[in-house]
Amino acid sequence: MNAATNVVRQFGFHMLRIYWERRSYRTAIALGTVTSLVSLVQFLVMGKFLQSGNTFEGIQGYGGNIISFLMSGSVFTGFVAVSLGAFSSHLEIEQRTGTLESVVVMPVPLTRVMLFSGVGGLIGTALGSVAMFGVFGAVFDIPVSVNLLATVAVLALLVITLGSFGLAGCGVLLITKKGDPVRWGITTLTTLLSGVMYPVTFLPGWLQAVARAMPTTQALDGIRKSLLVDAGLSQVAPSLVHMALWAAVMLPVGVATFAAGMSRARREGSLGEY
Repeated sequence: MNAATNVVRQFGFHMLRIYWERRSYRTAIALGTVTSLVSLVQFLVMGKFLQSGNTFEGIQGYGGNIISFLMSGSVFTGFVAVSLGAFSSHLEIEQRTGTLESVVVMPVPLTRVMLFSGVGGLIGTALGSVAMFGVFGAVFDIPVSVNLLATVAVLALLVITLGSFGLAGCGVLLITKKGDPVRWGITTLTTLLSGVMYPVTFLPGWLQAVARAMPTTQALDGIRKSLLVDAGLSQVAPSLVHMALWAAVMLPVGVATFAAGMSRARREGSLGEY
């Protein structure tokens, strides 16, 4: 009986420790709560899409195959995650291990080390995507017609644009220590509005306008066309121009935000805190 009581007490103290630890990261808690609500909305919209029957209105422009539509969305989210999270993931690792201060004073700039980490993640994602399309394409006989040049062009601009957002998120993360609202915001809006699991046309009219203004929506449209229906550069040009404009704005913003966050963390002596 005493042993059982001790186990229960230990479990209680453990849960209390987790509570007080997470309570100190209010940004992360708030973002997690909203994420749960957004996920519910996302699945409600997907359910409405699936109720439309086997015609699947809104995917004809991408070949009309529901499996290839969803699979291309999955590949896309992989590149979004790596592009947005490569910088902040590396930064979080250095924070947790207490080595960020040491890394900052190394001869190799921190941004370059984070870039190396991001490139490694992109290579892994690209190889995994090729393997997934190969295996699932063979098993389910999925029609795929790839224009490699257009696909690479869209992905390159996607990585630059979202990498800029990710760099801005790192600047915020240096202050909040845990919970990156920039990365969270772009990821949430992408999964909810950009047509990953259902066409944008299934959203309310006013949300469609917001969705089409987002760089991720345009990027996914270009990727699906270049991957599934052999669309060339001229056909994905609107997506490329849209993302190029976003990249031109966000790259200097990302660099400036990261520099400001680093400067403030140094000034407050909080680089080593987590």
